[in-house]
Amino acid sequence: EVCRYLTTQKMWLEVMDCNPSKFEGPYKPVDSVTWWEALEFCNKLSEKYNLEPVYDLSKSKQGLLTIKELKGKTVNPKIANFKNTEGFRLPTEVEWEWFARGGQIAIEEGTFDYTYSGSNNINEVAWYYENSGAKNEEGTTQNVGLKEANQLGLYDCSGNISEWCFDMDKSTKKNNKTVYRIIKGGSWFSEASWCSVLPRFCYNSIYSSKEIGFRIVRTFQ
Repeated sequence: EVCRYLTTQKMWLEVMDCNPSKFEGPYKPVDSVTWWEALEFCNKLSEKYNLEPVYDLSKSKQGLLTIKELKGKTVNPKIANFKNTEGFRLPTEVEWEWFARGGQIAIEEGTFDYTYSGSNNINEVAWYYENSGAKNEEGTTQNVGLKEANQLGLYDCSGNISEWCFDMDKSTKKNNKTVYRIIKGGSWFSEASWCSVLPRFCYNSIYSSKEIGFRIVRTFQ
């Protein structure tokens, strides 16, 4: 299951009781959250709906994470099987690309290879540098769902705000303080090419930016 929209500030506030966003607005995507904070939100939302949280964050201050699978099994993220989890979580990069491209519906329609999520025309589906106000130094995120959805009915996979994925960038060296995580989709400040489905960027998991937010998924049991 994939959230139709980016995580909004309204959604964030209802769970976290604070708003770190630089561009305030209840239906704008939450911005300026770290990867770790996105995981904390997922866990708290899971608890709210009586679902087993996916992430064991008990040692997050040391930069350590384990995954809670069903039946009380806790495993290293490298061997975790998210099919065996129940709560809300961040998508993997592969999952993100699959739903951003439109999944099986897009394959059947012959539209799976669109440049952007849902279209070859970026202005139909994305807020980016040319239309967000950034070109005139007045750039900002926009309310979610104002552009056209992709083939699965998902909004803003391209543009508006870049999305944290769960995956660690395997090309970087890992230590407790510098683990780089993948983001996808491009933002209101991105050039058109950065908003296509393929590009990936990597940032420190403790980094936050007014260009980065996230979308939640969960395994349907």
